[in-house]
Amino acid sequence: MEQVLFLQENNFMKQNKQVSGFTLIELLMVIAIIGILAGILIPTVGAVRKQANIAASKAQLSGYANAIQMFKGEYGYLPFVTGNSDQKIDLSSPGMCKEFIETLSGRSVTTGNVLDSAVGGNRRLIGFHSFSESEFFLKDDDSVDPSQLADRFNNKNIIIVVDGNGDQQITVKDSSGGNKEIKALVSAYVEEDDDLGAPSYSLAD
Repeated sequence: MEQVLFLQENNFMKQNKQVSGFTLIELLMVIAIIGILAGILIPTVGAVRKQANIAASKAQLSGYANAIQMFKGEYGYLPFVTGNSDQKIDLSSPGMCKEFIETLSGRSVTTGNVLDSAVGGNRRLIGFHSFSESEFFLKDDDSVDPSQLADRFNNKNIIIVVDGNGDQQITVKDSSGGNKEIKALVSAYVEEDDDLGAPSYSLAD
């Protein structure tokens, strides 16, 4: 009886030792499949993120265009217009960008307080646009520059076009870089930045 029990226990231990596992070929196949899936998914995720950033940046530009139109509704004239021709406001220029922010917000870029005197024709110092932290240029130390605007790619090459001659027609660039005439008082586009890998796009696209 003891011998039978010993044999049964011995067989049980042998069965337990026969643990099934993956062979080297099976492991290599799994790794290869994961690599193929990663190769498909990673560029797709990158493209989705890029389109999301473009959409958010266009919403940002639309906010600027709406603020300029509200300015005209309040004062009866468009800001930043000098002369009798369409104006291109290049926000990559530090001086122009500072004036743009202060004109549309009515606040100082250095203190954040309401300005002491009018800038850009905003006599009543009305806040037509409230600039959020995500709209400012991010410096190398990850701090924001409150006097410099940038899009969601941290690209400063933002151009606002304003109808200066009152014909309701302005010329902007489209995403391919070509000129496009549209019917509008104000619009905007962004020129690509190769160093950042930031794309060009336009509200007119």
